[in-house]
Amino acid sequence: MSLELDRRISDSGTRFRIFPQPRFLQKADGSGPLFPEPEQVVIALEPAAIQPGPADDRMFVVDAIGKLPYNRFFRPPYQGAFQPPIRAGENGHFDHLDPNSREFSAATMYATVRRVLDIWEDYFGHTIQWHFESDFSRLELIPLIEWNNAQSGYGFLEFGFGRTANGTIDHTRPYCENFDVLAHELGHSIIFAEVGFPASPTDDGVDYGGMHESAGDLVAIIASLHFNSVVDLLLESTKGNLLTINGLDRVGELSDSRQIRIAFNGLRMSDVGEEPHDRSLPLTGAIFDTMVEVFQQDLVAKKLITEDLRTRSTNLPGTAHDLTQIQDEFTSAYTGNEAAFKDSLLLARDYVGRLLAVTWGKISPDFLTYHSILRTMLQADRDLTGGVNAGIIRECFAWREIAPLPTSLMMRQHTLANCGFDETEPSPVPDGAARRSGYRVPAPRPDSSAVRTAR
Repeated sequence: MSLELDRRISDSGTRFRIFPQPRFLQKADGSGPLFPEPEQVVIALEPAAIQPGPADDRMFVVDAIGKLPYNRFFRPPYQGAFQPPIRAGENGHFDHLDPNSREFSAATMYATVRRVLDIWEDYFGHTIQWHFESDFSRLELIPLIEWNNAQSGYGFLEFGFGRTANGTIDHTRPYCENFDVLAHELGHSIIFAEVGFPASPTDDGVDYGGMHESAGDLVAIIASLHFNSVVDLLLESTKGNLLTINGLDRVGELSDSRQIRIAFNGLRMSDVGEEPHDRSLPLTGAIFDTMVEVFQQDLVAKKLITEDLRTRSTNLPGTAHDLTQIQDEFTSAYTGNEAAFKDSLLLARDYVGRLLAVTWGKISPDFLTYHSILRTMLQADRDLTGGVNAGIIRECFAWREIAPLPTSLMMRQHTLANCGFDETEPSPVPDGAARRSGYRVPAPRPDSSAVRTAR
């Protein structure tokens, strides 16, 4: 969601409270919860547009009682018993709910999904129509079923709980309160709606599957950067130094959040196989690297860091002394300029959000390759900035070894002989047509021409 829209709905939207990361995550030093209190968020609907549930025209919560997980024989809509719908407080908002209550968990699921949808509809610039709209008008949200798992499906999201060490249900870890998991699963629905599905049965969809998992992670990563607490913690821990080994280590110490670990990875295509989650990592890394490079480019433009520091911080590996020096310089630059660093990161966040939306809106799901995503992203950057960030995008993807396959037709070389132009034999193509194609046809020898005429 753009900074402008966030400011606009701050007074007109409906307030909820949600945890930016699971409440069970602990600080690296073991001193307590990483996020001890839920953070207020505002969704783009006015209080009058939200019904008890919570529910609206796009989604609704049904807190099912005694429900078994959906399967191929048991599908929405749910028609069994359910808890009473959650109602707003006297002021029309839902920020009054006790974080230790079942009602809070149900409202959190709704608020998270609605907030993430608001963010990405703003980036796309239009309503994202559900891919299941031919059967259901609204997404069914089921927050708390007795199951040590969670799933998304055609027209629904249903969540249980985490697992204990021996695989039983851990009721202290409801998945419906896990922002990353909910945002990731909604990301799949966004891709189904905006990109579509491969149409050919001969398409093995290797890169399509990797793109899908990467998109789920990127939807969650960009959405999580809409929490002030997450952005503040990220910058305070790294001082803006997000690409050196030191930066990676510092981010890794923040929490056990899967999304944070996914974003900061050093994998290339030669490091991964065809399993979709594994294959998604270089693509996610390339796009997150792009965001960080755009962030640091803005810092240079605002004279908050030097071009030399930016260059040294993005060229790995370095010596221990170099890394310490780089971190010291970032710390010095960040100190006293915290707000300016944050503004630059949020601008980079919104740029990448729009870049992804335009890219996803243009790519074809059929025989998709990571290289086609790169080319479409370069086109998207031209649409958004006139191509200002093309160099950054190329470099980030090249480092991840995302390139055309060696067997791609676009990599095939074409000699004059391949194209039917041979200096020893005249081309049968009329001279005017040859000129239009960009090739120069040698003048025919008289004897050769005569032979052809005789035939």
